[in-house]
Amino acid sequence: MLIVIHELLHLVFVPNFIKSDKTYIGLTYFGGYVLTEESIAKSRYLLVTVAPFVILSILLPITLGLLGILTPLLKVLILINAMASSVDILNLILLLTQVPKAAVLKNNGTKTYWKLKP
Repeated sequence: MLIVIHELLHLVFVPNFIKSDKTYIGLTYFGGYVLTEESIAKSRYLLVTVAPFVILSILLPITLGLLGILTPLLKVLILINAMASSVDILNLILLLTQVPKAAVLKNNGTKTYWKLKP
């Protein structure tokens, strides 16, 4: 269930994901994925990449802690999400260090390409 929630958070930050014929969500033996072949600005791609980590591993525990309902089970699930987000964090680092600020990103299957906005 945690994987599904994590991937749905990626999905809702993809622009126009409901109308898109090029946006997909799925599960494999190795985890879940969201794939869009739409062109996305770098800033939006960064948001899509980090949203589940920020929401589930930073904002959720702070909120639950302030409300006094952060149980040991929830702490374990939050930690698992943080560890599972390691690929998202690696993707974030690569985007920040290798893609120019004014770039547009586009996936073609499992490969991601960027080009500068015209």
